[in-house]
Amino acid sequence: MSVRGNRKPYPRFNNVYDVLALFYKMIEEHPKPSIVEFTKLLRAIFRMKRYATVVSLCRQMELSGVSHNDYSFNILINCFCRLDRIDSGFSVLGKMLKLGVKPDVVTFSTLIRGLCNQSKIFEAVSLFDELFEKGYQPDLIVYTTVLDGVCKTGNTDGY
Repeated sequence: MSVRGNRKPYPRFNNVYDVLALFYKMIEEHPKPSIVEFTKLLRAIFRMKRYATVVSLCRQMELSGVSHNDYSFNILINCFCRLDRIDSGFSVLGKMLKLGVKPDVVTFSTLIRGLCNQSKIFEAVSLFDELFEKGYQPDLIVYTTVLDGVCKTGNTDGY
């Protein structure tokens, strides 16, 4: 399977070891493939629910000089949230801002969902409110995420 020049999506991998083999092949190439190619592999591993593996691969990418984009950062944040490491997800958000990568609705809805999953409804609603203050226009997904979190707790008084 060619890594270079292959703009078609990778086939759906059924085996994490096949994805890892391709990842390690790509990480050794000079020059390295683009972040878009790495992100395809991260997405495949994420779909296999191997969140800790994605986190580890992201660290290896950074150490080998592969820069993240907004999509790969969002995958990483999602993995941290799924691993109940929401603080690490917010650290990635800080890194995005420091590097000038603009977070999007997916970034914020992922973090809000992570807060709701940890029953941190007040923090989720505060982040939601902060979106408006900073000029973001949350979409239906963000509204649904916040409402779902509030409804699951059954606590509408003070969140």
